[in-house]
Amino acid sequence: RRKHSLWSHRNLVFGIPAIFIYLIAEIGVANLFINFVSLPEIGDLTHEQASRYLFILWGGMMVGRFAGSFIMQKISAETTLAAASVGAFIVMLIASFATGHLAMWALISVGLFHSIMFPTIFTLGIRGLGPLTEEGSGLLVMAIAGGALVVVQGWLADAYGLQLSFLLTAACEIYVLFYALWGA
Repeated sequence: RRKHSLWSHRNLVFGIPAIFIYLIAEIGVANLFINFVSLPEIGDLTHEQASRYLFILWGGMMVGRFAGSFIMQKISAETTLAAASVGAFIVMLIASFATGHLAMWALISVGLFHSIMFPTIFTLGIRGLGPLTEEGSGLLVMAIAGGALVVVQGWLADAYGLQLSFLLTAACEIYVLFYALWGA
């Protein structure tokens, strides 16, 4: 009987918060990107110029998705997800503490690492659910509500500065790493 409970599937139980937390990171980056790269100490760009770099971030997500699909044919999804979360963590630390184009390109490059996170977490979350897959999928889809908590990063930006607010994103990457190594 226990096997027929959604809550007995560790990969789903930890996957729901992984999707929720990942969406805080992804939406936070996109939401504050233009303001960040427009800062005089970062890119010193107009908002119009900065929007062109946002296109590169999204393009990086597309490239990363294709590359991730190829990589996961040879390397497990958990290992690929762990590597992507470590990469995202590192570039978010650089974006949080560096200045100039180094910080700007670090933030842009997070798209490469974020690209495989949602589909990989989702797939790992429903793995092995069998007849419970529909219900488990529904819970994972509801977890996208985490993107609404982007307001927390806004509060952090107001309180501690826009650049340091990206430490929230770095913290989100740590949970994704936990999920990849232990939760899934």
